[in-house]
Amino acid sequence: MKVYTLLFLITLIPSVVVGEDAYVTDQFEVTMRSGPSTQNTILRMLPSGTTVEVLEADEETGYSRINTASGTEGYVLSRFLMDQPAARNQLAGMRRQVSNLRQRNQELVARLGQATASRDELRQERDRLQKGNQDKDTELADIRRVSARALDLDSQNQELQTTLQGMNHRLQAQTSEIQELKDRKNRDWFVAGAAVLIGGILLGLLLPKIRLRRRSSWSDL
Repeated sequence: MKVYTLLFLITLIPSVVVGEDAYVTDQFEVTMRSGPSTQNTILRMLPSGTTVEVLEADEETGYSRINTASGTEGYVLSRFLMDQPAARNQLAGMRRQVSNLRQRNQELVARLGQATASRDELRQERDRLQKGNQDKDTELADIRRVSARALDLDSQNQELQTTLQGMNHRLQAQTSEIQELKDRKNRDWFVAGAAVLIGGILLGLLLPKIRLRRRSSWSDL
């Protein structure tokens, strides 16, 4: 059978003054009897919101036979049954949901704070890395300029080395030429000395003969 929730009729408090505002109490209890009439014995009082199982309903007597969660069977007025939980129970459930949502919201706020702090740290790290990258770019640009200057100096050095090698070749050629001139001069001086020596020897040999001839010629006169 279908499970129902007990619902009590709303009654005004007897002490209410006519013409003034009043509020209905939300605490009710229903009598559970041994039979389908007010003449039967009351077995127990069922609080509002109690869940029961309807075994059968009698429209003539207006009573329904029910079974409680503890296994007790009895009769209650059918008009006190409804197929939805009592508003008070629904409100309690909604309050629990609201409490859970609030707790969940607090957790989300805490997680949001942590995520925000983590994001800020990541931004700081990103800014630090960007600054470091900019410094590295500047350093790299300096290195490139120095490298370009070094390459330029190397090119100039190679040109100077080539020029120096040419000058060394020319110097060696001039040195060889000077040495050759020195050797030629020495040979010339040697030849001249030899010629003078030979001339002297010849004169030494010829002069006595010339003198003898002159004396012979003078004696013939």
